[in-house]
Amino acid sequence: MNLEHLRIFTHAAELGSFTKAAGALGLAQPTVSRIISELEEEWGGPLFYRTGRGATLSELGQEALGKAQALLRDFEQISEDLRAFGRLPNGNVSIGLPPSLIPSVLPDLLNQLLRDRPGIRLRVYEGFSEQIERWLSDGTLDLGIASKYGTDDKPHEHPPKGGALMLSSRLVLAGRAAGWTLPPEIDFPQLAGIPLVLPAIPNGLRMVVEAVAKRMKLKLSIIAEVDSILAQRELVLNCGCYILKAPHTFAVEEREGLLASSVLRNPCFNRHAVLMTGQQPLSRASRDVAGRVTAILRRLSRR
Repeated sequence: MNLEHLRIFTHAAELGSFTKAAGALGLAQPTVSRIISELEEEWGGPLFYRTGRGATLSELGQEALGKAQALLRDFEQISEDLRAFGRLPNGNVSIGLPPSLIPSVLPDLLNQLLRDRPGIRLRVYEGFSEQIERWLSDGTLDLGIASKYGTDDKPHEHPPKGGALMLSSRLVLAGRAAGWTLPPEIDFPQLAGIPLVLPAIPNGLRMVVEAVAKRMKLKLSIIAEVDSILAQRELVLNCGCYILKAPHTFAVEEREGLLASSVLRNPCFNRHAVLMTGQQPLSRASRDVAGRVTAILRRLSRR
């Protein structure tokens, strides 16, 4: 017995005629009769009752038909899966990114997909970590990058469930390069009196900065609460204020001499980028995108 024998048997059963089955399969009628007889001999009983108007299934034949159809369906699915494996991944992938990582991650990711995976279409959601985690939990996103903050004396403990730590960086104080006089590294207490622009609570960065300031009994001069990265940039360049950021955020502005920065210390502040997945198993396209995002973040960490 082989799969071709099962196909011949199922055709004969479904059509109720050896002659019709032979015609549908492009075989001679005696060939169909011979194979059915061989199956009956192997399975130990008649599969059909022959009548003048065709053939009807016996009790054994009815049992055999259900099992043969299931086996053929499984084989077809295996064949389709293997054929699909040889094709490039395709489909929609929803990914959430924090504003600070969009310039560093998104152009590189999209250019790779356009070059290597034209069948994958990104749906990009911009949001802070709390939003991204909500979108992952409710199924809006397939993938998301969340930012977790800590200090050297109180590091962020572990990536959340379903997350993998991809990138760690020390935060810096940044401001307009023109007239910059601060040293390469500054102690956190030196922020007192410096006009700061920070995101609003419950942003993770804001909360860890506030916690350290409270512990040190330090009063910060927060002149504006601004969540938008682009708005922060405009305020720094045009209003003489300062922001706290990861080194790769506004890297172009620093290379062009528009912004300058000093690394915070005592304590050092760390930003951890965590790649997270949603509740459902990832598709091949989502796994492909996740691998590319991981590689991009790891390249950033080596800079």
